[in-house]
Amino acid sequence: MAFLNNSGDIILDAVLTDLGRKRLSQGDGSFEISQFALGDDEIDYSQYNISTGSAYQDLDILQTPVLEAITDNIASMKSKLVTYSNTSLLYLPIEKLQTSDANGAGFATSSIGTYVALVNADGDFGTNTGTTYGFSSRSPAKNLLPGNFLARNTGDRTKNSITIHQGLNTTQVSFTENLANDLTETDYFVYLDNRLGTLVKPNGDTLQPAFIDDDNIATYVISQGNAVNAENFVTIRDPASTDTSSPSAIDGPYSRNALRFSVFASDNLAFSDFLFEKFGNTADSTDGSYTTVYNIDTEVRVVGAKTGYSLSIPLRFVKIKSF
Repeated sequence: MAFLNNSGDIILDAVLTDLGRKRLSQGDGSFEISQFALGDDEIDYSQYNISTGSAYQDLDILQTPVLEAITDNIASMKSKLVTYSNTSLLYLPIEKLQTSDANGAGFATSSIGTYVALVNADGDFGTNTGTTYGFSSRSPAKNLLPGNFLARNTGDRTKNSITIHQGLNTTQVSFTENLANDLTETDYFVYLDNRLGTLVKPNGDTLQPAFIDDDNIATYVISQGNAVNAENFVTIRDPASTDTSSPSAIDGPYSRNALRFSVFASDNLAFSDFLFEKFGNTADSTDGSYTTVYNIDTEVRVVGAKTGYSLSIPLRFVKIKSF
């Protein structure tokens, strides 16, 4: 739903979700609007100007054009508004990608600014920071590493996982403080284009999506309290008395459990070049030692179930065609 015009009479443009359209088409009375979400994707709050008069500080924000309602689930409502019962909060929790191996399991993104999932590879490719092994053991490749999704050192498979920390990213509150329970995420929704890949645990076990919508976007629900998802969380140690900075990627109070997962390339990418040729390109800059390299860029989106915070993670699938 979107405001088309906020001057004079208020005009609303509303579209139904996939589930809403399905129930409406059934015509059996099951369609009922029981809940809704609000978002502010188009608003840039950095436009708030404190150096001018009070009547003009938020003028640029108020005059920002508002997006029309769209039905593309992956593109809409990335920044949902949430309600907190505690109205005295000075900082809200965020999710943050791990940027240093010193923070525990996982690496940061590669030098090209994106995670790289290899559809196939030889033994020398995966040494780059941020490179993950997204290929199947059935995929055609030269000197293919065994297993579905392994780091180079099989004794530490988490090295190539995507790892996300959560908490208050500020130095104004000491990292030695505990993060309040109502600000601590224990459940996450993860979205990925199902045509390109699937989510897996760091050890290579495949995760099953909760559902796949009509845009081929798979939704995964990863819960800390679910034994099936236990390997998708890594414990960050408590602060030590000798610490001068946070053990987490978060500067302030942080959740002791970080979300981690890996990506497994689909058979569509492993056994066919169609999607690479239709949506990707061959001008890859990931590694210069190969004659022909296909790549296709996408993203993984992680949303906290409790706080609603959304984090978009760039991801590039790479397929080596000739060595």
